[in-house]
This record gives sequence, C-alpha cells and structure tokens, in this order.
Amino acid sequence: MSRPPDYEWAVLDESQDPIPGEPHEVRAEAKRLSKMAETIRDQIGLLTDIAGDENVGKFADKLRDTASELKGDLGKVATRYETVSGYLGSWADDLDHCQSESLKALTKAQAVAPTANSPEVKPAAGQPAPKLTPEQQHHKDVLDHAKQAAQGELTQAKTQLAHTKSHRDERAHHWMQKIEDTEHDGLKDSRWDGIKDFIHEHAGLIKLLADICTWIVTALIIVSLFIPGLDIATALLGGLMLAALLGHTAVALTGDGSWTDVAMDAFAIVTLGTAAWAKGLLDGSTEFAEGVANATRASTEAEEGVTAATKAGTEGVDIAEGANGSLFNRAGSWLADYGTSVGQKFLAGGEKEVLENMTKLRQLAEEFPNTRLFPNTLTRAGGFLKTVRIINGAANAADEFSHWAGGSDTFNFIGNLVHGKGFDGDLLHPVVEGDTSKPLPIFGRFKELTTVEVGS
Repeated sequence: MSRPPDYEWAVLDESQDPIPGEPHEVRAEAKRLSKMAETIRDQIGLLTDIAGDENVGKFADKLRDTASELKGDLGKVATRYETVSGYLGSWADDLDHCQSESLKALTKAQAVAPTANSPEVKPAAGQPAPKLTPEQQHHKDVLDHAKQAAQGELTQAKTQLAHTKSHRDERAHHWMQKIEDTEHDGLKDSRWDGIKDFIHEHAGLIKLLADICTWIVTALIIVSLFIPGLDIATALLGGLMLAALLGHTAVALTGDGSWTDVAMDAFAIVTLGTAAWAKGLLDGSTEFAEGVANATRASTEAEEGVTAATKAGTEGVDIAEGANGSLFNRAGSWLADYGTSVGQKFLAGGEKEVLENMTKLRQLAEEFPNTRLFPNTLTRAGGFLKTVRIINGAANAADEFSHWAGGSDTFNFIGNLVHGKGFDGDLLHPVVEGDTSKPLPIFGRFKELTTVEVGS
C-alpha cells in the first residue's frame, strides 16, 4: 500500500514521510537470500557425495579434501544468508508496524486538526468585546472546550509519532547490528577484499586527490611556460603523475573509477620519460660540442682574445645606450625581450634546458662555420627538439582533453561545496559526482564503459 504524500504530514509538523521505506522490498530481499542459501545447500549435498565417493579416481584423496574444505566454507556462507534473511524479515515486520502506527497518528491528527487550528474570533482593534447572551456564551464555551480537547489530541498524535520514530530507529539499529555481527562467523575475507573495501569506502577522497595532482601538474607546466628561466623538476612532475596514476588505478580496480583515467596518467608518465630521454641525448650532444669547441679555442687563444675585447667594447656601448634610454623605451624593450624569451621557450617544448642547449649549439655553429661538426650537431639536435615538441605537445593536449572532456572531480567537488553538499558525513568522504562529470557525452560514455570492477 502506498504511503500518504509528503504534504499530508504537515499536520504533524513533518515536511515529509517520517517513516519511509518499502517493507515488501525488504521481504523480497530476504526471500532472495533464502533461495540463495537453498541453492548453496544443494551444492553442499553434491560436494558431500563427492567426498564420500570411493570411485573418484587417482586423485581421490586430494579431491575429497578439497570438497570437504569447500563444503565447510559454503556451509558458513549458507548459514550467513539464512541468518541475514531472517533478520531482514524481522526488520520488515518492525518497519511495517511502525508505518502502521504512523498512519494511526496521521489519521488522528487529520481528524482533529480543523478544530484544533480553527481561528479564534476576536473583536476589531479598538472595539470592545460584544456582550454575549447566556446561550451565546454557552455555545462559545462549548467551542472553546472542543478546541482545547482537539489541541490535546493533536499533541498526543505528535507524541505518538515521535515515539514511533524513536522505536523505528531503535529497531533499525538493532537489526543492523545483528546483520553486522554475522560477519564474525569464521568466514574470513581475503586481504584484497579488505583493501578493496577500504578503497571503495574512500573512493571519493582518492579520486579528488588524484585529480588535484593532475591539476597541479597542469598549473606548473603552464606557469613554467611564462617564466623563461624556470624549469620544473622532472622528479616533481613524475611524482605527482605517479600519485595520480596510483589513485586512479586503485579506484578503477574496485569499480569506482575509469580505466580511461589510468590510461591518460600512464600516457603522461610515458611521455615524461620519453621527453627526458630526448633531453638527455640533447644534453650529451651539447656537452660533446662544447668540449670540442674548448679544444679548438685553446689552439687560437690570441684570436679569441681579440674577439673577447671587441665583444666587451660592444657590450659597453649597449650598456651606455641602455642607461640613456627612457623608462618607456626600457619597459618596451623588456616586454619585447620577455615575449621573445617566452616564444623561444614555447618553441623549445616548454623546456628551459632544451632552449639553452639549442642556443649554445647555434652559437657554436656560428662561431665555427668552417667546422662540419657543429652544424651537423645542430641538425641532429633539431631532431631531438622536434621530439620534445611532439611529446610535450601530445602530453599537454591529452591532459587538457582529459580535464575538460572527461570531467573534473575537483570542479565537481567545488560545485557541491558551494551548494552545501561537499561532504557525505565527514571530511574523508567528499562528494565528487556532479554535472561536469560528462561534459562530452561520447567521451563520458566511453569512461563509463571502462569502469568495470575486476579482482572481486
């Protein structure tokens, strides 16, 4: 039988149904568990037959031992299902009783509410109360008495409902504790089951922290692009990416997260490693070229001395001219130089070290134009530069696509926090589901398809 709509409970000062629930659904679950227990008991019978069969072949002893051991575990499972089924049935009866009592309180309240809440007739402001005849006074006294009695019954109905709610809460806690106690039946979960339960319990927090790590990586990369002299340590980026990968992998294993996020994190780490490899080759080429250049310079010290003197004189002229320039010109020159530096770093794949090595190699190629070594090294370094550009570009594109097309747990959490729904009970259970979880429907659907529990 359906329950009264929420608005009807207002007569008892309730904004919604105070005793919600579907006892028939609880009984259906109890029946399902009972049938599962029956099925398990049937399988135990088969195992009993196997354990007692004298014609099972050369592996008789091993098969009997395994069947006996499995039979014992299945017996515990069946007993657990049977016990929980009984508890659920009892809880359904208690819930049914509480709902019935709440309906009685509602019926009583609805019957007396019109009288209890009837308006009191008062004379207009500034006007004296009219003098009543004995009959009118008697009629008024009867109405007042009836109103007081109705108000008393309405109060009793509210008290009855309060007691019913308290009884419901007590019985719910009682049966919940009984069901939880069935876990102490000697049937132990595996270590992975315990880890999986912990991850599932804190999936929201893990997903939020992993997403924050990816956003920190994104922010660091963007900031470094606009600071020419800054290079973010590969170890720092790698540590953040690894933390995100571990977090996303954990929730994916328990079915709470998407393997697409794991793939994106793995791609980011692979590209970081490949870019580091290309930068290492470029470093080696630059160091070798500088070593050859130093040896070449050592054989022509006199010529280099003249060149150094000329360069110093030129720098002196530049400094003097800079000092004489206006503040506006100097600011414009600084902005131009800054823009050039940012552009050069951007073309170097956002890597300060790559930019410095390419600058050194170009200078060496210009300084020794008649030596084939340096132009060839510069050409080879150009290949490394293209590799870094492609790798970092692909990594940044994948990172941004994952954030905006796949949704952001961080943005979802912030949105929920603004609306007062940021946490589910405490700080360890942030709510990360929200409207931005699937900004690109096709990609969001793909992430759903890659959210599959394994290892259970």
